[in-house]
Amino acid sequence: MPVVWGALVNGIFASDWQEQKIQKALYAMNNLDNVAAHRIFKEVLESQPFHPLAPMAEVATDWLVNQEELGYQRGNAILLGRIDSVLAIYKNRLKEKPQDGELEFYYGATYGLKARLALGEKDYIAVLINGYNAVRYIKAAERHQPDFVELKLPFGVFNYYVGISRGYLQIASWIMNTSGSKDEGLAQMAYSAHNARYGCYEARSIMAMVTLYFEGDYKTSLYYSQMMAQDFPDNPYYNYLAGEALIQREQFTETERQIARIRQLLPTLKPNTREEYESKLHQLQGSLALQKGDLVTAEKELKAVVQNYNQEMDIQLGFAYLWLGNVFDLKGERATAEKYYRKAYDLKNRSLACKLSANYLKIPYTHTKQ
Repeated sequence: MPVVWGALVNGIFASDWQEQKIQKALYAMNNLDNVAAHRIFKEVLESQPFHPLAPMAEVATDWLVNQEELGYQRGNAILLGRIDSVLAIYKNRLKEKPQDGELEFYYGATYGLKARLALGEKDYIAVLINGYNAVRYIKAAERHQPDFVELKLPFGVFNYYVGISRGYLQIASWIMNTSGSKDEGLAQMAYSAHNARYGCYEARSIMAMVTLYFEGDYKTSLYYSQMMAQDFPDNPYYNYLAGEALIQREQFTETERQIARIRQLLPTLKPNTREEYESKLHQLQGSLALQKGDLVTAEKELKAVVQNYNQEMDIQLGFAYLWLGNVFDLKGERATAEKYYRKAYDLKNRSLACKLSANYLKIPYTHTKQ
């Protein structure tokens, strides 16, 4: 799941100069200009007065730059090596100001970033430990600064994730006195998407992703992804999400426009990012062909995804496996279809692809609406 960028910014005590820089950095980050965003956040970190957002924002955008330039594995390793020193900054500041809600909030959000690293590795114990610290400090911030609207987003993300999980994560929710409710998490994230001063962008991005991949609510996903694509025209991620939602809504002409926009943006991307979006283009083209009944093209495009998959998260991979299973069911090759369904199911990433694959292992796909 993505970084909780809504946890990055609270300009209440910023100087006018810092506030202008923060706004500029947020726009650059969401528009996929991570180098500029990191440079600006570093300027804020080195400026006076101390802004509590700065340590986390600087390390987070440095992580994004390194992922672009070095790949996600190396980028994650660099972040893991740096993040404890950032936590130490907040810990020392809190010794001086032990009930500062802003410091507590960003301290917790930095733990949330560490949990995000663990999630990419599917190290759920580390997700639990760091997630616990994230919620603990953000709850402390809520006690000391209860009117801070940005609090809604991290609570929403946590509640949603626990709500779609089982076992010890449900116990963790009880220990931390959070609802652990998927529906409440969605409501909190939606509230942030429309009301947060700074976290609205990340909330909209998360809502577009969650409603697409986990909820199958394509209307809502399209609403948020198109909003973000309009606001941040140089970031192909939102065109990709919109394209997937449009395919499921059988709006094929508009899907082609999203595909064309991604192709147009490819030359502007760094090599690692370009490779990711070339894979996403194969995914869109394969999904679109499947929905149109062009099984030859669907098989070719989706196999291009699974044969060269090199992304941190495996959600897209799960859907490629699912749709390949659909292709082979429609071709009457049930054994091959079952092979791909098992691959999707065995990822156990809690996405809709896992659930649908479990169903299709029992009953073959027949091109009815998913």
